[in-house]
Amino acid sequence: MLRKSVFGLDISDNSIEAMLLRKAAFGRPKMVGYARTTIRSGIVTNGVIKKPEVLAEQIRKLLNSASPKAISTPYCVVSLPESQVFTTVFKLPAGLRRDEIRNTIPYKAEEVIPFKSTEIYFDFQTLTSQGSTQEVFYVAVPTEIVQQHLAMLGQAGLRPLAFDLESVSIARSVIANRSRKGATLLMDIGSRTTNMHIFDRNGIRQSRTIALAGNRFTASIAKQLGLKPEEAAKQKNKFGFNSKQADGKVLLILQKEFRKIVEAGRELIDFYQTETQRTVDGVRLVGGSSLLPAVDQYLADNLGLEALLADPLRRISDPKKLLKEKRKSLLYATVSGLALRGIGKNPVRDGINLLPARKRLPLKPEKGDRHNWMKVYLSLTIFVILVVGFGGLLFAKRGGLDFYHLVFPQSDFSTPEATNIDYALLDELRTADEAETEQPTEPIATSTDELIEDVPEPVVVRVQDVPGGRLNVREGPATTFPVVAQAIPGDEFSVLEEGEGWIQIDLGNNESGWVFDAYVDKLE
Repeated sequence: MLRKSVFGLDISDNSIEAMLLRKAAFGRPKMVGYARTTIRSGIVTNGVIKKPEVLAEQIRKLLNSASPKAISTPYCVVSLPESQVFTTVFKLPAGLRRDEIRNTIPYKAEEVIPFKSTEIYFDFQTLTSQGSTQEVFYVAVPTEIVQQHLAMLGQAGLRPLAFDLESVSIARSVIANRSRKGATLLMDIGSRTTNMHIFDRNGIRQSRTIALAGNRFTASIAKQLGLKPEEAAKQKNKFGFNSKQADGKVLLILQKEFRKIVEAGRELIDFYQTETQRTVDGVRLVGGSSLLPAVDQYLADNLGLEALLADPLRRISDPKKLLKEKRKSLLYATVSGLALRGIGKNPVRDGINLLPARKRLPLKPEKGDRHNWMKVYLSLTIFVILVVGFGGLLFAKRGGLDFYHLVFPQSDFSTPEATNIDYALLDELRTADEAETEQPTEPIATSTDELIEDVPEPVVVRVQDVPGGRLNVREGPATTFPVVAQAIPGDEFSVLEEGEGWIQIDLGNNESGWVFDAYVDKLE
């Protein structure tokens, strides 16, 4: 059976990127489709969707224009804007299970985040567990932002499987060795903001955002050199930090602007090293403004660390050279990480997921969902064959041809005529049988307790707290089976059967379904 194709989709204030990967039998996954487009100002502002209809149409056009062929699957992994997401790391007792953490962590979060628990969606992930303590990465986003994205993606005909973080997606694509001894500073210099993240030991540890990036650089050059914005942008991208170009004028302007970025990066590094006693030993640059000439060398000199342009294609095979200009691959750092999650074993659960549980099921597969449409066609074909075959058998039987009795001939149960019967002997046998019947027999237990004492007590399970607030009940013991119902935490059900990691429960009205055993508790 075919597996769903899942592509990555990155939406920012100024651009949209999409990428579809396909697993290879050997080696790195292959890029089979990618696309990028810029969007007008005002469609998305600071991560808030202002014009959902326009954005949905832009995404549809983007997917149709993908190279080398259009991206047709509706399933996607989408990044949420970093400016609208709150993250922190909590230290909790190592013995807490996931359901206990889910019940505990909202109270700790209320101490540090500016949102009420009813105003956010949240998720968490254990990063490390040492001794009596575990470090838990906590992420929260306003429900309004999630609902905006869900509505807009629905207008575009898309079905998101996960809402991921930009920073986590970037780390997935560009951090070469996640088990390296030191930490890495990820610096994403975009058009509106510069986002800095300390990545260490499997996750994002510290983050900081500065409202200073490419647009500000262009405005400063235009103002100080008396240029139009278009010309200022050309000089910025052409000369950058090269002191031998344009008499060093562009360099001097950029140095003044970058001073704040360098200071913020140094403060973030010093704070993390002091708090954790761990070393930050390198900087990886991503984002459109990281393409400025010699910016990596400038940051290396001022931070005293190795600063390199990241390579988002290091884990991806590009056999058709779709991204010919390798430096431009920096623009795909986030979307390549999203696409890598899309080809994982379980894109829904492999990492943080801020997508709420679906409240209803579709009556039919979406357009382009080849996997589920093939299942529908196969089921219809089998049904038609069975109906035609059964109708043919009925028609043949009415015509006098009984195929069943031809295959399974009936035995001759006719009774032969009795002859030479000794009726005197028959009366003696009947009299002896009646005498034996009148003998007293052992009493039969009629007590209800005796009748049911060997019947085992039914096993009952109770639904735990689950991500999204509802537990999917499936038709069979695997996530590939369709969802037939949903249960809420606290619901109790009788157990019909147990399999490997799955439990069949009684839904009532002669209906049943299967649930994942990690999300239910057995009751005595």
